[in-house]
Amino acid sequence: MKLSFFKKKSPEDIFKETLAKYQRAVADNPNDIRVHVKIAELYLEHDRKKEAIDEYILAARAYQDKSLLQIAVAIYTHALSIAHDRVELYTELANLHLRNGFVGDGVSVLEKLAEYYHSSDHEYEATQVLKKIKEIDPNNEFFKQKVENFLEKKDLDEEKTIKAGPRDKWHLTDLGSSNIVKNIQLGNEGFFDLQSALTDDDDDIDFSFEQKDDQTDDVEDLKPDEVFKQLKTIMETHPDQDTPAFHYNLGLAYQRCNQTEQAIHEYSLALDGLPQKVECCKRLIDCHVQLKHFDCALEVVEIALIVKDITEAEKLDMVYQSGLLYKYIGDYKKALKIFKKIYSIDQNYRSVAMELKQLSTR
Repeated sequence: MKLSFFKKKSPEDIFKETLAKYQRAVADNPNDIRVHVKIAELYLEHDRKKEAIDEYILAARAYQDKSLLQIAVAIYTHALSIAHDRVELYTELANLHLRNGFVGDGVSVLEKLAEYYHSSDHEYEATQVLKKIKEIDPNNEFFKQKVENFLEKKDLDEEKTIKAGPRDKWHLTDLGSSNIVKNIQLGNEGFFDLQSALTDDDDDIDFSFEQKDDQTDDVEDLKPDEVFKQLKTIMETHPDQDTPAFHYNLGLAYQRCNQTEQAIHEYSLALDGLPQKVECCKRLIDCHVQLKHFDCALEVVEIALIVKDITEAEKLDMVYQSGLLYKYIGDYKKALKIFKKIYSIDQNYRSVAMELKQLSTR
């Protein structure tokens, strides 16, 4: 009979060992935020969603402290796609957007929170969030219309719902969360104080809210898997997360996922210290053209043309780009002059012959 000297480790044993290893890594190097993301993923692999979300929140807050706001936004948004019932994810994300001037994005997240409350039969809490949306910018007709559309669609009477009060003593945050929302400065427009807005109407209710987070357009865009995977790869391969190369690669990730404004921000941070300045300029030009910011794209062309090590081929490409940009703006005379110059150098360069033919008929 064979004796087994080595007992096979159970999945639970492997989980505990791996978790202990990551926790030691956190203790040895508390500044390495990436470990929290790895711990979160480990928890998810073992169906421990609550613990995973807690780790994602820790990581997102740490990235905010390092002013790496785009990563924080991506993490919050990713966490929301996993746990749409964690209220502090909405509030932290909304506050991060608002604190950094992305008012429309913050409102979109709050609208999503109101939707969650309503679907959970907490109409009072939903109307309180809608009330706050209107208070963020009282003169914004678009925000007012958003609220009115929501109330009409859900057949809610705002005054009656607020007067009736909450259905129970249900809190506007999850267990395990103790972070209270703080006043957030919106430039010269005033403060965003979500907690006080949600407690003004009923002193008997112990509302506790959370803070922060940033990202874009509409609530339905909270589908960050592709962006998050790109960012996670960058986070794992760049120990120093405030270098030109890091910001350039982060820009690439955003550009590939059509997050054009964020891509512009990252490329701009990378430009000064990046050796491949002309390539970075090309990316910036592409982004500005996509947003129809043609004047901004022309400014980047000028920056590229004075780069010390620019090659003749790169210079010709930048001149060609400037011709296209002047055409887009409607300055056909300048565009024609530029394309004629390029044609005199290389008659077969890209589509220069076609551009000349088209512009000559105007």
